Amino acid sequence: MAGPGGPGFAVDPQELRKHRENIEAITDRIDKCKEAARATEHPEAFGLLGIPLAAICALAQQAAEIAIESASTSSYDHSARIQLWQQLKEADEAEFKDLFKVED
Repeated sequence: MAGPGGPGFAVDPQELRKHRENIEAITDRIDKCKEAARATEHPEAFGLLGIPLAAICALAQQAAEIAIESASTSSYDHSARIQLWQQLKEADEAEFKDLFKVED
């Protein structure tokens, strides 16, 4: 796509900021899931009677933790990329304003 500033998307930097804030909120929730998953990793997390249950669930729990970690990493990466995009768009907007600025 070509816009006034060349190839790219016509996106409001404030909309990017709002999107990034939403992603960061999701990232926070994913991180809480990671903490909760780790809290139940210890075999005695469910008491002495829960040790056999913990052994049965260990593989599924490990798979879930890997998935949660992957989601967390992806969410952080997405947020960082959106933040960079937002900063670049804000810089572009500032350059356009300076370009058309009229001195008194």
